[in-house]
Amino acid sequence: MSVGGAGIPRLQELTYVEAAVLAVAEGKPFERIRLAILDRAEALARSTDHDGSFDAETWQRRRADAMTYVHNTVDVLKELMRLGWVERHVLPSTPRSAYAHADVTYETTQAGRAWAELVRHDRREGYNALVGALLDAHPQFAGYLRLVGARPDSTTDHLTVPLLRNDGPPSRSHERYLDAFISHVTDASRAGDLGWTAPPDVIEESLRGYVTRAVQRSKARAVQPPKARAGQRRVPQRPSGVTGADAPLITRKRFILLCEEAAVRLSLASAGCPMDYISHELLRRWTRFLGLANFSYYAPGPPALRLWATGRVEGSGSRAAFRRSVGHDVRSSVLRSLPQIWSTPDGHLDDASYHPVWRVRAAVCWKLRISDDEFDAAIDAAYRGEFPDLGYRVHLDEAMQLRTPGSVRPLVLRSGSGHDRVFHVMSLFGTRSSEEALTQ
Repeated sequence: MSVGGAGIPRLQELTYVEAAVLAVAEGKPFERIRLAILDRAEALARSTDHDGSFDAETWQRRRADAMTYVHNTVDVLKELMRLGWVERHVLPSTPRSAYAHADVTYETTQAGRAWAELVRHDRREGYNALVGALLDAHPQFAGYLRLVGARPDSTTDHLTVPLLRNDGPPSRSHERYLDAFISHVTDASRAGDLGWTAPPDVIEESLRGYVTRAVQRSKARAVQPPKARAGQRRVPQRPSGVTGADAPLITRKRFILLCEEAAVRLSLASAGCPMDYISHELLRRWTRFLGLANFSYYAPGPPALRLWATGRVEGSGSRAAFRRSVGHDVRSSVLRSLPQIWSTPDGHLDDASYHPVWRVRAAVCWKLRISDDEFDAAIDAAYRGEFPDLGYRVHLDEAMQLRTPGSVRPLVLRSGSGHDRVFHVMSLFGTRSSEEALTQ
């Protein structure tokens, strides 16, 4: 497998870089590096399991199967070579060929050894140094930070991708939905304040072309028999009387996602940073982890994917300098803004209505341009009595009012006994309320 190119590496978690470089620095072979990355993924899955869905046996099977997480391992090693932290070396081309590389070891460069030492002793500074290296290696990373407002040359503090709810009748065709979607995006672009703009004909051509090509590819795959792996029984072909058009090729949910993919690609390209949808998903995940940007599908306003800066980074490489919106003053702003955001423009306490935490969090973070972590830290600070004169009290409940979307997380607070409690809904009450309050 080659180690060239400057595209965004397919790393779902940036912590894989840390796990891999430490394993290489310790002289571990490919198979042990794979296990180090798998261990990191398992630890993350365990730490974010709040509904009992974590399955230890699944991870044991992955550990025993030498072909799982091979792609992740190859991708992170390629990235370390691209960054100049690991000496270049041949890597497995497929999971099936990984067995031939199981005992291969790699060499860290002087820069790689320096970063491994830094991240061991100061993890925050280690990841700041990683940001500087990524800025030098990946123009798309720098471009993404610029268009959400996190770079000195940013011209806006957000990027908004208009979306359209699936409010029509189930019988509405994909074509009619696409027509409505194109019209909606065009109108939003005319209204401005998206962080990008494009002429109506460009919007039409870009959205319709992307979706049409994706549908055509699905139809082509549907009429082709899948390739059988070596040693496997060949899958019978579709009966000649059943065509791809007769099969349920693309569900409504999948079609709506294709429209979102098309709108994201259009928005990024129009803002001056073209990239594919997966690269954008990775970058929004990385920058949230790094405390530089945030995103939400659920901020108040018309349906949209909103991406915004929560920090600023100037320079690159070893000269990168950071300023993030964190700390006591930010958390105080969160708690001051809650009454204004709650129910009316002026706030409305004592209405005893509960709202999903993730909706309130999205509204506050979008308004203040901050990270989810700072919102959660503010509520935690109120819980610990660090803001006694708020003029209201926050009540949290573990009941689930609505299904939590996959792109958000619940509010998790550590109780006085040291156990994590997961809260799904919240309400505000005036100081004279007799309701149990979080700050009690």
